[in-house]
Amino acid sequence: MEWTDEMTVRLARGTSAPALVRYLRSAVEEETSRRDVLAVLTERFALPFDDARLAMDRVAGGVVRAASGNPANEPDPDKDPLAWISYRLELGLPVDDDAVGPSPDERASAEALLARARRGKAPTGTEEVAVALEVARLAVASREPDRVRFHLLIEAATALSVAAEACIARLGQRPCAPEGSQEWVDGVALAVAARRITAEFAAQPDPQLEQQGLGLVGRIVTRLLGQSHALVGRVMLESARCMRRNGDPGRAAAHVEAVVADFQVVLDWFEGDAPFDEHVIALEYLLAAVELIVEVRGSSPELDAVGNRTRQALARASTE
Repeated sequence: MEWTDEMTVRLARGTSAPALVRYLRSAVEEETSRRDVLAVLTERFALPFDDARLAMDRVAGGVVRAASGNPANEPDPDKDPLAWISYRLELGLPVDDDAVGPSPDERASAEALLARARRGKAPTGTEEVAVALEVARLAVASREPDRVRFHLLIEAATALSVAAEACIARLGQRPCAPEGSQEWVDGVALAVAARRITAEFAAQPDPQLEQQGLGLVGRIVTRLLGQSHALVGRVMLESARCMRRNGDPGRAAAHVEAVVADFQVVLDWFEGDAPFDEHVIALEYLLAAVELIVEVRGSSPELDAVGNRTRQALARASTE
């Protein structure tokens, strides 16, 4: 995906370009692995993988320009904002942080939904993504008694679900959100928040709650972010492993059959080439799906062939 002439990019709500640049600079200093950097860029900042790679390049370019010592090499703040921010930070110059969180009205709406939940009212949710994300944040952070907190978590899950369905409805006939669109960015944020709620459900006595939470994550990812094999593979395997933990290995194996069927196109792309970044992640999930089915049902010539091809492709990724 190419950025516009102004090199602008949509980021997750509550983040900012300066925060993105500072993270990438600290990642270089701390020698953070490329995979971990990409995970942060694609989740916390909600960048598609192509934009994440470009962001890494632009921030590095700003450092190089600053090192030249030539003021004429200063990047254009409008056409190349990440390089410009990186350039200024490298020279010790100030940069304003423009991160914008939820508005006072959005915070008030979130508090109102949680107040209803505390009174035992049925969850209603909200179509406003910013409000839903704030409800989820406050619910997870709550230290109220377990019964009250449970109602808050249910309201949060409902809010995330209703907001996600509103995003899905805005897509119309499109199968998923265009990468970098507002629906894409919001889809990433909603999925991250739903995973946090799911982690809280996992601590509840009812094991089905975790499975239901992962079902919400799956709905968000497959409908809004469905063109990303890496993101889809992750949630499919998470759900299958949860089903297996809950004593339903047959359902778990059936759940990942779609991964084996749909992800072979990625395998075809890298029949003789080395996969990279998100394609490595996707192939790892493909191999995990094959292995889960084999563990539950036993091997077959078809599964063995897919598994061997996938291992060979991943081996190329680690050596080339």
